[in-house]
Amino acid sequence: MLAKTAQFVKSLPKALQPYIFDLFVLACVILIAVISYNLGRSQSLKKTALEVGEGTLVYDAKSPEKSGSSSLTANAAQAAKPRDPRVVASKTSTSRKYHFTWCAGAKQIKEENKVWFPTEVEAQKAGYTLAGNCN
Repeated sequence: MLAKTAQFVKSLPKALQPYIFDLFVLACVILIAVISYNLGRSQSLKKTALEVGEGTLVYDAKSPEKSGSSSLTANAAQAAKPRDPRVVASKTSTSRKYHFTWCAGAKQIKEENKVWFPTEVEAQKAGYTLAGNCN
């Protein structure tokens, strides 16, 4: 490979011979730029917590990992909980799945078939499990 490169450099026209070092530096700069770009892209795929204010963390929805030295405060932990603790299931369903009120599955259940539970625990006691599309 090195021999082929040396042969290529020697075969360049005489007009380019004084600029070989400049071409080498240009090739190095281009390679460094490509490597830096790809390193930056690979680092951007790692999602980490962002510190917004004193004791408050914001997480990317796609990243379940929680990194950072601060812990969630009581207010931030409360904000992370769903506002409506009720869950709904369908009486006619054979799968016995329950949904949170904000899930798409809950909106598809007809009003006359809805069975409401005050909490997830109550639904689980009744033999229902969480639907896979509800988070």
